[in-house]
Amino acid sequence: MLIILGAGFYSLHSYKDKMNRQIVHYLTTEQGYTEKQLYKVYTQIGKAPVVSTTVIFADEPDARYFYRKEAGQIYQYSNAPAGPPDGSKTHYLHLEEDGG
Repeated sequence: MLIILGAGFYSLHSYKDKMNRQIVHYLTTEQGYTEKQLYKVYTQIGKAPVVSTTVIFADEPDARYFYRKEAGQIYQYSNAPAGPPDGSKTHYLHLEEDGG
């Protein structure tokens, strides 16, 4: 039983790591960012969307941008304040034209 749980945990961790790398690759090769501009990138598995990767940019630590991959395409689908929403965050620096 422990082997099955360990294998499942390892698979999940590997999948999240793979998604993080794919999003970083997308942002650096297709969107022109450098890795230094990316403060934090992490993938979560939840309800809807099932898999979501959050990006926080170094020059905008008070905002989160959400990315996902569908049908082989990566895109930004939303954004939000990094902390509790208080209505003060109204301008986002890294919105993509087709997302957010």
